Amino acid sequence: MAGERVPRVVAVELQSPEDLFRLASLLPAPFVNYSAEDGVIFLPLGGLGRAGTVYFARVGSELRSRFAHVNRLKGTVSFGDEASLEPNVVNVEVLRVKSHNVPIPRSK
Repeated sequence: MAGERVPRVVAVELQSPEDLFRLASLLPAPFVNYSAEDGVIFLPLGGLGRAGTVYFARVGSELRSRFAHVNRLKGTVSFGDEASLEPNVVNVEVLRVKSHNVPIPRSK
């Protein structure tokens, strides 16, 4: 429609992938999206009004594990192909993305 504003997306780069996994562990259904082609993991979250926020982090090497295990007491992140049953551990599923159009800035 004429005069309708296009939704705005704010991209926020976190310091490390571990920070993104810790953020995702706070979700009711914890997950991150992984784009091997771009070498990034990202998590889109809603915002106020029509604005959205995409949190992302660059990964140094290919993520091969299916889960990131976030220990909320220790603040540590480990990886595995099976969900952990350890107490205080939140399993964050890594979803592999074939393609996306998320506006993630190129690495500097």
